[in-house]
Amino acid sequence: MNRKDKLALQTRIQTTLPTLNEYQKRHYLATEAKTIGPGGISLVSRISGITPPTISAGIKEQNNPNHTPPQLGKSRKKGAGRKTICNNQPTILNALKNLVEPHTKDDPIRTNLWTNKSLRKLQKNLNQQGYKVSYRIVGKMLKQLGYGLQANKKTLTVGPSHPDRDAQFEYLNTKP
Repeated sequence: MNRKDKLALQTRIQTTLPTLNEYQKRHYLATEAKTIGPGGISLVSRISGITPPTISAGIKEQNNPNHTPPQLGKSRKKGAGRKTICNNQPTILNALKNLVEPHTKDDPIRTNLWTNKSLRKLQKNLNQQGYKVSYRIVGKMLKQLGYGLQANKKTLTVGPSHPDRDAQFEYLNTKP
């Protein structure tokens, strides 16, 4: 392939790829690679930044007469993509529940549960138990369990504190 053809291919790929979803990219690049012939997959891969196995998968899909494209608006087959953390680590929800239950508070009127343990502390505890999880996923799992987070705060703040409050506690601490 001469320099002018490579430049034309690069221009087509760079202007077309940003407008396509995952499925469309794979099929477009497969078409370009098939048009070039031998060495087309590696050339298209270098220009587009998409891996050769992805382009090869597009070619296989195009050559398969039984292939059905995904539903309109979808770019992957049903069940494709990364599995949830609960599928990969099935006991993690129980472990999280055991961590937050001692620190659970609830509102009897609204049936809301919340914990005052931070997401990062819960993540650290789960990691120490051997689970691989991020604090963001811990937050999603807490929502799944029906929990929210609540910061520590005084519950009986009627007015300003007594001016001798610290002195009172210091006095009580000196007594046996």
